[in-house]
Amino acid sequence: MTPVPQKNETPVVASDQGEKAKQKQAIDAANDSTDIAALMARELAKGPPPGWTPDDLMDGDTLTRLCPRCGAAAEWPDCEGCGFRFDEPGEPPAEPTEPAGEAIGPAGNLSGFDPTAHRPREKRERIGGDLERVREALSYIPPDPREKWVHMAFAVKSELGEAGRAIWDAWSQQSDSYTASAAREVWKSASATGGVKGGTLFHEAKLNGWRETDPPIPPTPAELAERQRQADEQAAKERAKSERTQAETAKKARLILESAPQAEPGNPYLSRKGVAATATLFEIEASDAARILGYPPKANGAHLAGRLLVAPITREEQITSLELIDGDGRKAALSGSGTKSGGYWLAQPLPEGSGEGLILPVAEGVATTLSVLAATGYPAVAALSLSNFSKTLKAMRARHPRATLLLLADLDKKTGTAAPDAVKAAKASGALLIAPDFGSDRPDGATDFNDLHQMAGLDAVRAQIERVIVAAGWQEPLPEPDGTPAVEVNTDAAGTDEPSLSGPFPPAGERPCYVVLDDWTEHKGKKHRPGVYACGAKERPDGGFDLFETWFCSPLYVDAITFDGQENNFGRLLRFRNPLKKWREWAMPMELLSGSGETLRAELLAMGVDLDPYQAKKELPAYLQREHPKRRMHCALQTGWTGDSFVLPDVVIGPSAAGVIFQSGERQHDEYTTAGTLDGWKATLGALAVGNPMLMESLSAGFTGPLLAKCSAEGGGVHHYGDSSTGKTTLIEAACSIWGGATYRRSWKGTANGQEAVAALFNDNLLALDEISEADPREVGSVIYQLGNGRGKQRASRSGAARSVARWRCMILSTGERTIATTMLEGGHRAKAGQSVRMLDIPVARRYGAWDDLHSMTSGAAFSDAIKRAAATQHGHVGRAFLERLTRENQDFSATLEQIKAMPLFAVSGGEGQDKRAAARFALIGMAGELATEYGLTGWHQGDALKAAALCLRLWQAERGTGNNEQREVLEKVSRFIERHGDSRFSDADATADSKVYDRAGWWKDGPGGRQYLFNADGMREALTGFDFKRALDVLQGAGAIDPPKESGERARFERIDGRGVKVYRVYPDKLTDGATAGGEHGA
Repeated sequence: MTPVPQKNETPVVASDQGEKAKQKQAIDAANDSTDIAALMARELAKGPPPGWTPDDLMDGDTLTRLCPRCGAAAEWPDCEGCGFRFDEPGEPPAEPTEPAGEAIGPAGNLSGFDPTAHRPREKRERIGGDLERVREALSYIPPDPREKWVHMAFAVKSELGEAGRAIWDAWSQQSDSYTASAAREVWKSASATGGVKGGTLFHEAKLNGWRETDPPIPPTPAELAERQRQADEQAAKERAKSERTQAETAKKARLILESAPQAEPGNPYLSRKGVAATATLFEIEASDAARILGYPPKANGAHLAGRLLVAPITREEQITSLELIDGDGRKAALSGSGTKSGGYWLAQPLPEGSGEGLILPVAEGVATTLSVLAATGYPAVAALSLSNFSKTLKAMRARHPRATLLLLADLDKKTGTAAPDAVKAAKASGALLIAPDFGSDRPDGATDFNDLHQMAGLDAVRAQIERVIVAAGWQEPLPEPDGTPAVEVNTDAAGTDEPSLSGPFPPAGERPCYVVLDDWTEHKGKKHRPGVYACGAKERPDGGFDLFETWFCSPLYVDAITFDGQENNFGRLLRFRNPLKKWREWAMPMELLSGSGETLRAELLAMGVDLDPYQAKKELPAYLQREHPKRRMHCALQTGWTGDSFVLPDVVIGPSAAGVIFQSGERQHDEYTTAGTLDGWKATLGALAVGNPMLMESLSAGFTGPLLAKCSAEGGGVHHYGDSSTGKTTLIEAACSIWGGATYRRSWKGTANGQEAVAALFNDNLLALDEISEADPREVGSVIYQLGNGRGKQRASRSGAARSVARWRCMILSTGERTIATTMLEGGHRAKAGQSVRMLDIPVARRYGAWDDLHSMTSGAAFSDAIKRAAATQHGHVGRAFLERLTRENQDFSATLEQIKAMPLFAVSGGEGQDKRAAARFALIGMAGELATEYGLTGWHQGDALKAAALCLRLWQAERGTGNNEQREVLEKVSRFIERHGDSRFSDADATADSKVYDRAGWWKDGPGGRQYLFNADGMREALTGFDFKRALDVLQGAGAIDPPKESGERARFERIDGRGVKVYRVYPDKLTDGATAGGEHGA
């Protein structure tokens, strides 16, 4: 038991709840004593008793202590007067100031204590309500992309109201895409009571490095209650205002439609776009529309004129607004906040039913939607803006849950790819993304399917849509358009023994099954969280059913069945939403469902899927195997080319991209990251390469990987070597920026098996290996052969059968302070010719290390730092833009490469030997740089990349020499053997006196042409160690260093020395030197 404390005694605190209750009684007894002030002054300054938390307090009670800093009575865990925290180390306790008498109530207890009375006003500020705090936090957040920019408007307005507009607008102007009109519209549409609050702003700022120096104290319960009351009041006012505005806008829309006849074929806008009107389009004179509206409709400050096309905007089966379009393409929706958001235009009425078998295209604009309707015959929908795609697709998914949704995206004018917001909307809804393909020579301004329609006709539109649908696994080609829905839609309810239940969950007759909810949903008076539910039914004795729904994971869809080209490696394409509310896809190998499924759950958890720790073990494997979607997709097990498309871990680029997915059992593929913009890369790294051939060659090599397969070229690479701190690693970082950030670069440190796995990861692309000194010199030679040949080791499976061999084709960039040959010699191996030609040694010794032109910077180190900063902030985009163009090229790249190889820049003497192979690689590097320049990605002049590659070829030749490297090595090795042992292991063949020579290698003779060396058989084989003996003799003979063979083919000649006959190889030393200098052309 805990004794009742006497005066000046410290209570003893027990660990269990019952003992804590007794402890409280003891404190109450002490409070009734006449010496309470002295007791409190000593005891309440000690902080919370051990093991106590706010949850331990009795109803209506508080845990109160005297603050050791200011002496005021305060509730644990902190003093509201000065901010001191009892549970953190603080200043030494100060003597209480005029204690307790005034702070404590009349009877000496704490009943009259008002904590807010001693709280300074400046400490009672509302969290986030400070203008400077918001301004400082906002300064850490980039204003792009648009979604983040809009969210910050809501967050700032939530914190500061209209007072925050100037701060948000000034921050917005940092964006290159800022316009004052767009900022006004976004701020106007932002709601102070919307879903994005100030916490989002401060969280985002902290992710970008912001730290609070003096966090404000949390508000009191009374302040929280008052704040909630004000927020509810403001929300009610805004809702009422919005409802009035929307009702007024809908009324004006109805008045215009009553006065507007159906659109005629001669409508100016429809004629300009080459499309036909439908029954859901109307037209009206601009003056009549202005009269009804009470204001002239305008777009970007210009009044709409002439005969206007009228497209009704529908939301939840009701017309909420109109889009008005004049003959020049100016568009304006009726004024009224929120009347267009989430609305859409129907090109023709949609069929009833769940959408089973229905293909439903959703495009952005009216003209594009009409082109798609005319080309396919499918009932098409217009989202009317890029930002409205997500809501429109969500509405279509809710209306037709079993339909196949197509998102017909416009191209970004700068990048020529589908806009990021469209990609995001397609992922969130499970829609099939289709963008128009104008080929590699897309005209300026050509961005949508209506442009394609006008340029190439409806057949081209139809063919492109059909190609993507078929490639994505929907095998049936499109039917001929006839103006009616393309499919028969089944509107019959599923047969059950009871009426269908309204809401998201099916009746008993359709169970067991699984239902996915994207949002919180109320059903039969109960709110259901987003996620996947196992729906079951238990039969009762009376014949009825008890229905139940069991949640086991966050929203997760099975969109497709995946398999490889040999119809193996089956998987499922999963689509799910992570805790950041972002949708992502993952092609899951079915083998992860084997056993307990623990590996699968671990991968999903790591990617952000919430799982019930008990229910998911049972229901998740059953759900994934029960679902058999109609869509079929080809899975790629490694990056690189798959047909006419290029596979990256997170995206597939190319005409058939919709039918291909990267499938891996692991989530960690962070090499291909993006940051900054394409223009940012071009303005920094692209610009800095001008005047710097080494940098330009490295960047060109970065573009070369995808061209290897296009040219049927062998893999291989370039090794930059030189002194420390000359810019070698900077060269490789710059090249990596084409495809990713810091995680893209790899190291030479690793085993041959490890390098094999790395090479497979960078198939058909750049493999960047930094610092060869970190490699085991004994393995360097075998790794070079392995990487260049593009094949891994042959291994056996568990059954003993041969496993499939890993294959790849890479462009390798390597760095180090030593050459390949020097590194191998350290490991006791001689570099063979085949190794030296697979990895070409290039010295890095320009005017400023690796640089020739510092672009007004003070030193080579400063220039290197500028490149590193640019690579860290601008990366990943240019490689994807390069693939967007390359995947749509139809030219014969092999023929183009042959033309470049024939140029004088890459001319080498001799036949088809090693020099030719090196010249071909540099020609390919130059071609890649020129192609990127032609695509508008680098900012270089035409021909610059070829000149930079040719310069590196000459540097390689200058270091190595011309001709066949293996022939030169044979001649040099025999010459070195003579220099080393000529006086010790050889003697005069004509000497009469007996001369003792240990470990004799032969004799020498002096003649009119100089000294000749007569090698015995053992000496010659020793001198040629490491080479094929017969082939080495051929090299020596070809150089004239030994006599040609006799008719019998034997090269050794009979000589009588010291009275006995021996067979020797006569070597002419002067020919060794001449031959090594001249070289030759023998293939390696």
